Parts: sequence; C-alpha cells; structure tokens
Amino acid sequence: MPERNYESTLNTWLADDLRQRGLDAKPESAQGGGRRLDIEIQLKQIKIALEAEQGQAPNKRRSAIKDADARLDQELADCAVAICYPDDLFSADDLARCKVLYALRTHSARPPASKTEWQEGSLDQLVRVIKKIPDQLGNPDNIANALSFSLDRAVARLSESQKQELALSLDLPAGKPLKIASDSPSSRYNQAAKRAMLVIATAAMFHAQLDKHRLEVAPLWDNRFSPLRSFEGTWPPQTAVQCAEDDDPIGLFYEAWGLWLAVDYKPIFATARNALSGCPQDHAFSAAVQVTARAAMKVTRNIVGLRHDLLGRIFHKVLETARYDGSFYTTTAAATLLASLAIRADMLDWSDSEAVARLRITDPACGTGTLLMAAAERIRDLASAAGNRNGVSRSLIESVLTGYDVNLTATHLAATTLGLLSPTTTFREIKIGRALLGVESDTEGSRAYLGSLEFLSPQDDHQPRLLPWPNGVKQIETGQEVVQAEPADLVIINPPFTRDSLRHDQFSEQEEKMLKAREKELFAEQPVHLSSNGNAFLVLADHIAKTQSGTIASILPLVTATNVSALGIRQYLAERFYVDTIVTSHDPSRIYFSENTSIGEMLLVCRRWPEDVEKPATRVVNLYENPATPIEAIALEQNITAGNQARIKGTVQAWPAERIAAGDWGAVQFLSSYLCERFIELREGRIFRTQELGNLAKVSPDGRGIRGMFRKSEVPDNEAMIALWDHKTDFVQKMSASHDTYIVPKSGKTKQVDTLWDQRGTLLLAMRARLNTVRAVSVRLNERALGSAWVPCKPYSQDVSIEKAICVYLNSTIGILAILGNRSIKHLSYSQFAMDDLRRIPVPDFAKMDESKVKMMAAAYDGLRDSVLLPLPQMNECDTRKKLDDMIVTALGMDAELIAAIRRELTREPSITGRQYE
Repeated sequence: MPERNYESTLNTWLADDLRQRGLDAKPESAQGGGRRLDIEIQLKQIKIALEAEQGQAPNKRRSAIKDADARLDQELADCAVAICYPDDLFSADDLARCKVLYALRTHSARPPASKTEWQEGSLDQLVRVIKKIPDQLGNPDNIANALSFSLDRAVARLSESQKQELALSLDLPAGKPLKIASDSPSSRYNQAAKRAMLVIATAAMFHAQLDKHRLEVAPLWDNRFSPLRSFEGTWPPQTAVQCAEDDDPIGLFYEAWGLWLAVDYKPIFATARNALSGCPQDHAFSAAVQVTARAAMKVTRNIVGLRHDLLGRIFHKVLETARYDGSFYTTTAAATLLASLAIRADMLDWSDSEAVARLRITDPACGTGTLLMAAAERIRDLASAAGNRNGVSRSLIESVLTGYDVNLTATHLAATTLGLLSPTTTFREIKIGRALLGVESDTEGSRAYLGSLEFLSPQDDHQPRLLPWPNGVKQIETGQEVVQAEPADLVIINPPFTRDSLRHDQFSEQEEKMLKAREKELFAEQPVHLSSNGNAFLVLADHIAKTQSGTIASILPLVTATNVSALGIRQYLAERFYVDTIVTSHDPSRIYFSENTSIGEMLLVCRRWPEDVEKPATRVVNLYENPATPIEAIALEQNITAGNQARIKGTVQAWPAERIAAGDWGAVQFLSSYLCERFIELREGRIFRTQELGNLAKVSPDGRGIRGMFRKSEVPDNEAMIALWDHKTDFVQKMSASHDTYIVPKSGKTKQVDTLWDQRGTLLLAMRARLNTVRAVSVRLNERALGSAWVPCKPYSQDVSIEKAICVYLNSTIGILAILGNRSIKHLSYSQFAMDDLRRIPVPDFAKMDESKVKMMAAAYDGLRDSVLLPLPQMNECDTRKKLDDMIVTALGMDAELIAAIRRELTREPSITGRQYE
C-alpha cells in the first residue's frame, strides 16, 4: 500500500477510535479551496486540527509541525495537534494499542520544530490532552496571545499609508517618536494600526454579546439624532458572526454598528466605525478586518462570556506601552482583593437600590476598567446577598462608576467592559472620560495638560481637557466640560508609575519639557517626588475623596512604604486618613499585584476618620502566597476581615497609629512579625544603645556617580586608580577583600574625578546584593578604593578599631537585621540600598562605647577577616557568622538566645532564601 494511502487509512482509523472515545472526529475533512484537515475535531465550539505523519524520524516531526502550523495560519482551526504514528501499524487494533508522538500547537505557543517538546502516549492520553484544550484556550493569557497574533497578521496586510491613516482616524500617536533606539516610523505605525484593529475586535466582541439580546432591545427612539426621533430602520442588525464571515465584512459591520448606535453604545460602536472608515477600502483592508473579526469571534467562543479580566489582559498583551506610559494592568485577583477590602459589607444597606445608586466610585487612571469592574462585582455580590437583584447593574453604569484615562484605546475598552455589566442598558450616562495628556495649541499659545491630575488645578481656566471620541462622539453625553471631579465615596486606583528617564518619552523634547514644568507648577506645595508620577495620584485621590467619609484604595510600588523619598506622602496620607490596611506579597513567584512588572507592590486602603477619635492600629498583612484567582482573593478578604489569621497564608500585624503617622511603615519589611518588632527595638536602642551610621561615618560617594565618571580597565593609567566594582559572591566571601579592577576617567571627565578619588576608603558597604547568595555585606581592603556596587564608609574617628568594629557588626546577624530593616524593597531577593538607607542603619554608638568593647570587636575582625562566610540562607550553619555573633553578644551585652532566634528567623525569610515560605 503506498505510504500516502496508508497514512490516509491511519487517519481514518484514528478518527474512528477517537469517536468511540467520545470525541466528534472527522477524517480527511475538506475545508474549501482544496485544503483539508487530516482529522477535524469539534469540541465545545472549538475546531481542532490533527495533522499526522507516518513515522517518527526528525524529518517526519518537522513535517507534522509544519502542517499543523499551516492550519493555524490559514485560519482553518483554533488549535492544532501534530501527530507522528509509529511505522509498524497494520490494523486498527495495532493503532488502538500503540503509543503516538504528539505536540500541541496554538497561536500563542508555537516554538520552532527543533525546540518542540514532543510527548509520547497512548490514545487514552491523547484524548485527555485534547479534552483539556478548551480550558487551555480559555485562559485569558492564551486568548490574549492568540488575539495579538491575529492582529499582527491583520496589520501585516496593510500598507504603510493605510497604517498611518488608521492612526490619524483614531487620534493615535503614531507620528510621535519615542526616544529609544528601536523606535522607527514603521514600528510606530504598526503599533497604532494594531490599536485600531483592537478597537474593531472589541467592538465585534461586544456585538456578539448583544446578539443574545438583539430582539428584546429593538429601539423605539433613534439615539443617533438630537433631539431623538422615532426609529424607522430595519431591525435586527446582522449578527457579528454573519458580518465576520461575509465577503464584505467592513460594509456589514459598518451597517450593523450603525443600527446598534440607534439603541446607544456610542463609546463602543462610533469609535469602531471610525476605525472602519479610517483608510481606503481595498482588498487588503477588508482581509485585515476579516482576520480581526474572526479572531474576535474565537475569543467569544473560547470563553463563557467576556470576563472582565480579559479585555485588560488583551490590551496590555497586545499594546506594549506600559514601559513608557506607566499603565500596568492590575491582576484580576488583586483587583478583587482590593475592592473587597475597600467596600465593606457594613457601608450601607445593600438591599436599598437608591442607596446603592447614590454611591460614587472613581478611578482617575482607569485604564481598561479592571478596578471599576472589580468594584462593580463586589457591589453586585453584596446587593445580591441582601436580596437586591434588580436595577443595580444599570445604576452602576449610569451613576456609580466614573473613570478617566489618557489612552483612547484603554477608555474604549473600559466602556466596553462596563457595558458588559448590562448589555441591554443604554450608555447615555456612562462616565468614562478621556483626559488629555499632552500639549494643546490654540490662538492664545500652547498649554500642557496632565490628564485627570488637572482636577487639582486651582485655576478655573486650567481644568482637565476631556477629549471627544473620534468622529465627534462626546464621551459624556451632556457634552459639558467637567471642571470638578465629583466627590467620591471610594477612589480606587492603580496609578501610572514610570521612572523619570522614561516618563513622557512618547512626546517631543519641547512637549516633554512643558509637561514636566506643568508638574512642578501643579505640585509645588505637595509631598510628591517627581522622579516618578505615582504619588501625584494619591494627592488627587485625596482631593476627590469625600471629606467626611471618603476612602482611597490603591495599588502602589512597595518602595512607597519604605523609601525616604516617599516619607512625605506617607505622612500626608496618615494625617488625612486612617491607614486601615496594607497588604504585601512576600511570594517570590509573585511579589507584584500588576502584570507587566516585576517590582514589589502593596495594596493600600485608607479611610477618612473623625478628628476627635483616636485612630486604631493599621492592619498589615504580609502574604507568603499571593492569591492567583478571584476566588482565592475573595476567601483571603473574608479571612482578613474576620480576623481568621490561621487561615491566611501570611502574617498579620497591628502596626501602631503613631508609627504610621510618623511615616514608619516598616511592618512590610519582613514576612516575620518577630523580625519587624526586633528591628524596631534595635532602632530605638532597646537592645543596646544605637546611633545612625551616617552620624558616625561619612557614607559616599554613590556608586552611580562612580559609574558616570569612570570606566573599568584591565590595566592602570598613570594614576593607577582601583575599585571594588562588582559584588560577585565567588570573589567576595570574607570580610577582607581586594580590588577587582582598575578604573580610568571617562572621556571628558578628567577634571571632575579628582574630588571623587579623594573620597575613597578602605571600608566599603554593599549597595546591592542578591540575598540568597550574598556572603559579606561589608568588607575592608588593604588599600583605599572606590566602588560601583560598593560605597566607601569613612568613620569620623581616626581610630581604625571603629572601622573594623563596624565591619564585624554589619556582617553579624544583628547587623544583617539592621541593614535589611532599612532597605527599599523593589525586588524581593535582590536588594538595592539607597544612600539614605545605608546612612540610617542603626549601629552601636561606638563614639560612646567603652573603648575595650570596641577593641574586642576589632580583634574579632583581625581574627576572622580571612574566614569564609556562608551565604545568608546558611547563617545557622556558618561557623564564622556564629563566632561574630558570639563576639557581639559579649561586646554589646546582648541576649545569646535573642540573636540565635533572629538568625533562625532570617534564614526562613523568602527574601533571603529566594523560596516560598515553608
């Protein structure tokens, strides 16, 4: 039998076997245009292609992968499985008993054939894999990746002029270069066109949801006209699927969305129609729209309804702009937890629909609406539990929820997201506003606007500039400019957070200069550190929150709780609010609450508090397992609220109000409550008399300055300048160290380096360290040197014994606690110490210590300086560290059991072990 016929027979046998095992399988399925699938499986509205080869040699595997990928590229299947049969199959029974090789291929998971991991298994195992495909495709990340892939394919069909015209039609910033090396007009147009196609895709998704209700919402009045007219068109519109499969998808969608506008839905369909008419109608654009629409239909097929987490994930997967505009997508679990903590069951009578409708919840940087939707779902849950099931969704859309953002695509998705709450209600009162971030010019000159931050402006003529939807569709149906933010019961926000070197880089240099000048003008009297823009939104949240009963719920970088530069904003919040709850993650796999970031974050809930009533302690929850799903988040909130600490995967502390008021939010530094309290005792001198290191020694110059002025060199110049540049644990293992490089001035920096060279020292402190591998955090060199990952520490006393004693102390267990208690937590195990962090380290007050005790510690350095220190996770097994601790106990009069307990607890900290707490 010829091999091809034999392979065809094998496919028939396999399809028959799969049908017997409960799958809807068809062999040699024709798909039109002469194309076919070896085997087609329909499973929960998903089409799966099985592409098979006889034989399992490498060339056969490559061929099966090539065919499977081709079916995806041809849009013939939602998913494909490459299969390789064994060679020696002569009957259907042989096939039923054999083991095949198989590999799953999806739009979002297609490694090269050479790197594909093949699985070998029986047909039972293959069936189990196939049956799990709908769950895998239903994962929001997989859906977003697949849609992103389809949008890229759609954009690839367009000409450069079409991409540019699409950008202009939706007022997208395609023509504004980013100041990055990879930026080019072509890449900017691709990104803008991709945004336009995403607008079309989300409108198509919403259209598909409305199709379920299209007969019940036939309009009596036509909302396309003002004043309203009687509706005279033909109803109902074509379905989304009919439009997507038609030879003229642009024409049918344009017509159908025009009819839906008669009902309302302007923020969704008017914008999408603008995209459809944004460039010349030719075959390429029609094909691009069809690819996009079919991908949108897959999204609606692959999930049960459009969950609110999906559109946000799509936006941030598809549009990789977070690095520049600071828009980080809030995970669904974090949004659920934050909203549940902020909106309490005892806030009001949830059975009273009018009381619910009077609530006001605002997100002044709403993005795609994830936090607003989480708040809406929390309210619906509370109302439903109270027996109130009628009218809540509509009042949420029309009255309760307000959002502003500077991104057109994000606000379009936010309107769509909120519309999904109740697709049959109209959008006349939807309160999603697009606020201008940028420079606007008119006859009176140019003026910079900072988006919703302009609500803080004391000037009546400089309020937020709310932009209309493209094609003149007002975002707020009254058409009136909003000059004041409506006082809110809850301001819920994940503020944009971008470092200063990247912020506003989507604008020209002149525009960026005007925007930053406007920031300085607006926040001149506020505790806002303008090296980033996150804290500015906390001031705005205070401005919006009701003065007597308002609440702020925010996701913030964890450094907001620890950095000296954020001290002002901590005190600002504590003065105006009761800091109710702080939640952090000490889960090494997820220290964040936002996607697209790897920095530590915290959830913060602050409530207004009567001035004459003493504020209670703040509840600080440090998690060792960050909830991954909304269900887990709801359970966590219930346990936090009920005080069921035993059921919380983390620790809970009651941090006194006086500490919070002073800006000391140090309860977030360690998972262990024990370590947090011991650090407070150490800092306050209750273990032994302490002083801040900066009062005893000069700590400078900063390694950043060294890197700016010097470069490394393998050979010396005529000055033979040296440095300990890196912090490599295979090189730095003891308290004594040597330089690891020569340094020479950078071009043009010769005159400036003399001042820095004069500040070199023999005692150096680590400025960054990987806590799971670091051994020494302070070292002494035989020669004075500078550092890059290290900073010189020069005691004001000329007594070298003090320098040696500092080195011994900082490498002891209590010294490690002193250093980590002051760190700025950005990454859990990779600590970076700011100069202020190092200068605030509590150390023994050597200037007032008994000289013999100082000499004793210096002698310990001389005796142990060449002894190897084990990494911090092995502190309990490190004989050198234990000897240092014994000396500290004797010299400082410490309790030996106390230092042993601190050492034990440090070795269990996730930030030190790099592993989840056990």
